Amino acid sequence: MVLPTLIGKQRKPSSPFQNSTRQKSAFKKRHIVFTVIALAALYNFQSLKPVTRPLYDYYSTRPRSGSLSKSKNSFYTTNDVLKFDEHVLENIRETYNGAKSFTEWAPQQLSNIDPIDDLRGQYQTIPLHATVDRRPLIVRKQLMEDKKKSQSLAANGKLLGCAITGSTFVSNLEEQYLKHYKEYTPTCDVCFQFSNREDMANFVPSLGYEPLKPKHSSIATKCFGGEATVEAKFADWQQKDARFKGFGYQWQVDCVLPNGIQELTCREISKMQREIDARDDLQKIYFKTKIEMDGWFSNAGIPKETAWKKRFLVFTEWPWTALMSHDDDRSAIANNLSMAWNDVKSKFVPSNHHEMTLAHVEGPGYDKTQYNGSLSLKSMNTEKQSKGGIHPRLVSNLFHLIRNAPGSTHMMAVVDGQARRSYQEVVKLLNTSISDLFKVYGKRVFGNVKDSQHLIPMKAMTSSRGSMRSYMTLMELLRIRNIKIHMIPIITPSLVFEKSVCGGQYTFAPYLAARYAADYQVIMFIDGDTAMVEGNNKRTLNEMLYDRFFSKDSSKCAGHRMRLIEQYVKPENNNLEKVLQCAQDLALDKNKWKYAMENCHLKEGHIVARSDSIYAFNVHHPDTLKQYLPEGVEDCITPNNAITPRYFLSEDEFVQLHLRDRERKAECACFVNHS
Repeated sequence: MVLPTLIGKQRKPSSPFQNSTRQKSAFKKRHIVFTVIALAALYNFQSLKPVTRPLYDYYSTRPRSGSLSKSKNSFYTTNDVLKFDEHVLENIRETYNGAKSFTEWAPQQLSNIDPIDDLRGQYQTIPLHATVDRRPLIVRKQLMEDKKKSQSLAANGKLLGCAITGSTFVSNLEEQYLKHYKEYTPTCDVCFQFSNREDMANFVPSLGYEPLKPKHSSIATKCFGGEATVEAKFADWQQKDARFKGFGYQWQVDCVLPNGIQELTCREISKMQREIDARDDLQKIYFKTKIEMDGWFSNAGIPKETAWKKRFLVFTEWPWTALMSHDDDRSAIANNLSMAWNDVKSKFVPSNHHEMTLAHVEGPGYDKTQYNGSLSLKSMNTEKQSKGGIHPRLVSNLFHLIRNAPGSTHMMAVVDGQARRSYQEVVKLLNTSISDLFKVYGKRVFGNVKDSQHLIPMKAMTSSRGSMRSYMTLMELLRIRNIKIHMIPIITPSLVFEKSVCGGQYTFAPYLAARYAADYQVIMFIDGDTAMVEGNNKRTLNEMLYDRFFSKDSSKCAGHRMRLIEQYVKPENNNLEKVLQCAQDLALDKNKWKYAMENCHLKEGHIVARSDSIYAFNVHHPDTLKQYLPEGVEDCITPNNAITPRYFLSEDEFVQLHLRDRERKAECACFVNHS
């Protein structure tokens, strides 16, 4: 360390005596300074309260690997409350810039293809999200399978083969034959392109292959194949639903490279990618997948009922920069795993509810319109008043999360075509005073808020007391309650948005697990227009979920489904204070609450899951891999969605209150008297 007094000043040579005197004096000064610092640190340490943080703290921790360089003049600034995920935004830019997807006839079809069969005219393919797979469940799967071998090649996670997942949109779902798609084995590879054949040959010399065509010269590229699986869980019902005629589907391929090779760990591949500009040998790293499917093809004038079923291939390729995450060191995930449900040594098993890291996730959000007679993403250039992907219910739903989920993170996915506007609106919202946002209930509920951990009960909304600093903003309130907002852009090319269900929700749900499961212990996947309302006025959501997942009375389920209670909000009541009053009336009126529980449970609720046990958030289903769960944890989904106390969260815990602007049942509405 250079002392400020020496900067920019040339000192004369000193005698040894002078040097010795100065050294002693400097030592005394440093000793005093360090003593003061130490005492201050000790005082601060003793006065600190426990603070809940994600396992990966993106505000204070420098990522160990995998991060892309970020512009110093970024539009999306980050603070201790709001983070816009620029890692994902950079992935999206790299996907648009360098990813590609295309179709080809399967080899067995080439001999009998009619020239008028138009494969590429019938099916359009578009690369979507790809990411390093950070699911603890996949890490555990790799470790457990590795132990079956004669020696552990994964070396306790240090040499864990890289895992990646990628999604590809394929159009015209109704013309695809879905019955046997799992019978066709998908493939996946990670490829390294070198500047010369010698460096290629010396890179993992005994493994890999060069993707050559017969009688062609070397392309100095070595590829390493992985174990691939393909997922299309909801394709079948979408194909049969008349509402989705002409729509496509997002096919997801999971890929795991072999264990035991340092160069094929995610950490090492991302390190090579970051160093690529300073290397003479390596030119490019990319990930590619291939899936095989059958399609119905008909010649001109021949009805579809007599069409021929023919096999074709879908190829997709992403540059490695399109899938690097905020932390690609999967060995750290392996070290933090538990093998039993109550293993308190695991970072995924908290010892109490104060330590438990909870994320509640909504989205993707968007503002849509009709353009030339078709569904379209609304233009932010022409619509100056649009709030982009910010749901109209965000402010009212945050109100309840501030009350009953302190120390948690609210993740908001927004489509990339409205990301900038969405970010602007959130910043504007955070800098708005509480007295302006919540004119009636803000003063009552948050007027004297000082504590960062305990429940603020719903009955506080009926209080006439309370004093509030008029200038306290939403950001300050979130800070007091230790709640963070994490915005995630979602890739949505125009065709995908217009021709897929729920604006890409079925792509985002599995991506959520793959990208972020390692950063939290519990994740809730919820609708943007639902508020979490507790049935018990003594426990926070954190406490209830801790009891469900980790306590001695745990149900030992990998996931739970919430009760979705609907309340129709009539147009004249569709404002913030009326929506808050609706939730208050329902929660505090025993007759209304009882009636709603018995008569307004109209649709499947969303889900909450242990992050070390989740395979995919399929909107209403917490998918897992039963054979790789921690010992003692089970997949508790019941046949035919039977409501069982073990799997479904009860109304005595909390419900997901769906405050919708469309009526399904007239008596399930705000301000309807059920006494």
